[in-house]
Amino acid sequence: MPSATASGASTGGDSSARSRQHAQGNQGRVYTEEQKAAVLRIRKCNVTAFYDILELESVKKTCTESDIKKAYRKQSLLTHPDKNGHEHADEAFKMVSRAFGVLSDKDKRDKYDRFGTDPDNRFASAQAQNPFSGFASRQPSGGMGRGGGGMWEEEMSPEEMFARFFGGGGGFGGGGPFGAFDTGPQFVFNFGGGPGIRVHQFGGARPRRRPREAQDAEQQQQQGGLQNLMTLLPILIFFILPMISSLFTGGSSSPSIRMNYDEPLPPYTAERFTPNHKVKYYVNPKDIQSFTKSKLSQLDHTAENNFIRFLDNKCEHENIAQRRLREDAMGWFYEDVEKMNQANAYPKPNCERLRSLGYRRS
Repeated sequence: MPSATASGASTGGDSSARSRQHAQGNQGRVYTEEQKAAVLRIRKCNVTAFYDILELESVKKTCTESDIKKAYRKQSLLTHPDKNGHEHADEAFKMVSRAFGVLSDKDKRDKYDRFGTDPDNRFASAQAQNPFSGFASRQPSGGMGRGGGGMWEEEMSPEEMFARFFGGGGGFGGGGPFGAFDTGPQFVFNFGGGPGIRVHQFGGARPRRRPREAQDAEQQQQQGGLQNLMTLLPILIFFILPMISSLFTGGSSSPSIRMNYDEPLPPYTAERFTPNHKVKYYVNPKDIQSFTKSKLSQLDHTAENNFIRFLDNKCEHENIAQRRLREDAMGWFYEDVEKMNQANAYPKPNCERLRSLGYRRS
C-alpha cells in the first residue's frame, strides 16, 4: 500500500521543508492512505460531533456500549501518533479520545444526547439549557484549539485512556498493542497556551510536568501550607490559651455566680470580701453551700476583677458625658463660662472610687 512522509513534502523538496520536518520531529515517520483518510475525515468533524468522529452518526440512537468501544478501538488504532506519522494525527487522536470519553460515560452521553454540547464544558451546557440562549451570538468552534476553553481539561489524558483501554495499565512499556514505546522520542503538546491547560505527552511512560511548572507547583504547595497554618493560628490560640490558663489556676474555671456589691439584696445575703481591696459583695447562700475553700477563694478573686471592670466601664461613660458638656460649652465663637464650670464640676463617682482603689483614670 502506498505511503507518504509525515510532512507531505516530495522526495525532492527544498531545504525549508526539510527544516520544518526536522523541527516537528516527523522525519522518517510514515502513514498509510487509510490512516491519512481517517485523520482528514475526523478533522473535518466538529469537535463536539462525537458520534460523527467515531463513525456512529447513522446509529447514534441505537448504538450500544459495545459498539462505542469497537468504534474507539478502530479509530484510535488508525490515528495514534506513534503509528500514524501524519502531521495532524495527534489532533485527530485527541478528538477520538474525547468522543469516547463522553460517549462511554452514561451520564455524559445522556447530557450530550439531550443538549448536543460537551457535557464537561460548563459554559456551553449552561447556554444550551438557557431558554434565551438562541438570541446570543455563538462563536463556532471550528477545529482543534479554537474556543475550547478547557476542552481537553479531563481527568485522563488520551494516552492514559488508550493504555487503559488496551490493557496497558498506566504506561506503554510492553502492555499496549504497539509494544514498548519508552525507547522512542517523546513529544510534549500544549493546546491552548493558557494557564490551566493540560500538557499531554506522547511516546513516554506517563504525562510529565515541565521543570518550571513543577517548580512553580512546589512553591505554590509550600505557600498554601503556610497560608493554611496562618489561617488556623487564631483558632489554635483561641483554644490553647484557655487550656494553658486553666493549668495555672488549678484546672477549673471561675465559678459563675450572681452577686451584689456593697449591700445585700435578697436572696444575695451571704457577705464576702474581695481579697485585695476588701470590697464587700453578697451572694446567694444556696449557690456556695457546696463550695470548697479553694473555690471560695477563686470566687473572691473573680468578684474583685468583675468589680474593677464594672467601675472602669462606668467611669468611661462618665468621662464621655463630661467631654460632651465641655464641647457644648465651647460654642462656635466664644466659650460659655458658666456651662464650662458645670462641665468641670460634673460628678464622676465611679471614677473617684476607681482612683481610691489605686487605679488612675483621667
